[in-house]
Amino acid sequence: MTPLGILRKLVQGLTQNSSPSEVALGAAFGVVIGMVPKANLTAQLLLVLLMLLRTNAAVGLAVAAAVSALGAVYDPLANIVGYALLVKATALAGFWTALYNAPFVPWTAFNNTIVLGNLVLGIMVFVPAYLSARRAAVYYHEKLAEKVRQSRLVRYLRRSWAVDWYFRTGN
Repeated sequence: MTPLGILRKLVQGLTQNSSPSEVALGAAFGVVIGMVPKANLTAQLLLVLLMLLRTNAAVGLAVAAAVSALGAVYDPLANIVGYALLVKATALAGFWTALYNAPFVPWTAFNNTIVLGNLVLGIMVFVPAYLSARRAAVYYHEKLAEKVRQSRLVRYLRRSWAVDWYFRTGN
């Protein structure tokens, strides 16, 4: 999906009959995807889940990009959490060893303190992110959607032949 395609899907998802739950689930998955470093199987599996489940994938990708940009802010905390789970929690040593010896599991990079810490933090904020995104989506649909549709910018863009052609053809 191209960046313009993501933008098109984002606009369509916010302006068409996308339920607040779909938007919120996409945003919540976007938070978790944005937190986890991307060069591992964990991030890829989360992306597949985002695409397979009934979510607004464009919102999820936009939120993931925004959260990824803030990685330097929460990575130190994620390192502490990951270190505590991988090194300090000696009771889990056998579990981590068995997991590492399982096929394909090492590709998830769970043995990296940043990856594991961000995954745990992401799972912890999933429900609050979902609830707040759902509330925001309901507010947008009830209070702002019509105002946005009637704004000068949107009316200008609607009259533009290029925008009309782009959304009609689905490029």
